[in-house]
Amino acid sequence: MDVIIDLLVFFIKTVIVVGVIVSPLILISLGFKQKSQETKTQVELVDLKEQLVSRKERLQKQLKEAKLQTKIDAQKEEQNKKKISALFKLKKEDKESKKDLEQEHKEYIATLEKKQSEGVFCPENLFVINFKGSTKGSEVKKLRAQIDAILDVATDKDEVVVNLSSPGGLVNSYGLCASQLIRLKDRGIRLVCTVDSVAASGGYLMACVADKIVAAPFAYIGSIGVIASVPNFRRLLEKHDIDYEQVTSGKYKRTLSVFGQNTQEGRRKFKEELAAIHERFKEQVLKYRPNIDIEKIATGEHWLAVDAKELGLVDEIKTSDEYIASRAFETFNCVMKVEYKQKKDQSLLLKFKNLVTLKAFAKNLKKDLIEQAESQDFMHIK
Repeated sequence: MDVIIDLLVFFIKTVIVVGVIVSPLILISLGFKQKSQETKTQVELVDLKEQLVSRKERLQKQLKEAKLQTKIDAQKEEQNKKKISALFKLKKEDKESKKDLEQEHKEYIATLEKKQSEGVFCPENLFVINFKGSTKGSEVKKLRAQIDAILDVATDKDEVVVNLSSPGGLVNSYGLCASQLIRLKDRGIRLVCTVDSVAASGGYLMACVADKIVAAPFAYIGSIGVIASVPNFRRLLEKHDIDYEQVTSGKYKRTLSVFGQNTQEGRRKFKEELAAIHERFKEQVLKYRPNIDIEKIATGEHWLAVDAKELGLVDEIKTSDEYIASRAFETFNCVMKVEYKQKKDQSLLLKFKNLVTLKAFAKNLKKDLIEQAESQDFMHIK
């Protein structure tokens, strides 16, 4: 019983102590709350005029910006309309231009077809080659490459123009040059030779194979003949007590000698050889120009083109520029100039470097071949 009473007394004391401590805190809290409420309810003064002016200015600014944007949008729209209109106009003009070009092309084709019906050959394509020959005729390599390129694509409906300039030279070189041109004729391709300066001797040997020869008025044409000259230093050698020995096998292995004594028989044989070449020359001219008086023109003479035309050596008097320009407008498709270009010469340093590299390669190759031979496993290098 005493214990219960003690517990009740302790509980009452605790409540009293807590109440004493907590009550002031509650009062202070209520005071702060009231003060804060008083602060919140304070009267504030607002400048309505300033607000109205500010609002008006903001609205005016927005309206101004809106009007400006509307104007900009209108301008852009106008520009876009103009662009679209211009685009449609351009397309329309292009379409009309295309129609005009198509119509012009049709008229051009119709004109060429009419010319063909009248007997004028109008090629599908026109190929142009420039040939400037030296006395050695070494340009045959270049000519061969050009002919090869043309034969890869040309047909019997095309035409090849060779703008030729050559005074002639070595018989075999110019014979080969003429053979290159004959390759075109063998494929049925029309061949025309134009001459602006000279087509003499070997040059005419080439030109005569053409279906047509066109020459400038003052170009040199002809010189259908063969010439050879051999100096002889025998008396000079004898004067200085110098002997010269020449050993041959075959009676006519050497007809004329530069250092030995020439004989009448040797001279006669040499002339026979020249005459034989001359005959082959005349045969070729007569083969491709059968209406010519070969004995009259095969005298070794040359003539100006205007005179050569009367002799049948030339078909038309006109420069190469004039001929090609006129034929360009009688060609259905393209006019192409076929060129052959060689690489530039190497510098001395690069040549030396290549020589050193080549020597090293040859040395290594020789070593490999010896090793293969020794191992009995030798292979042929192709």
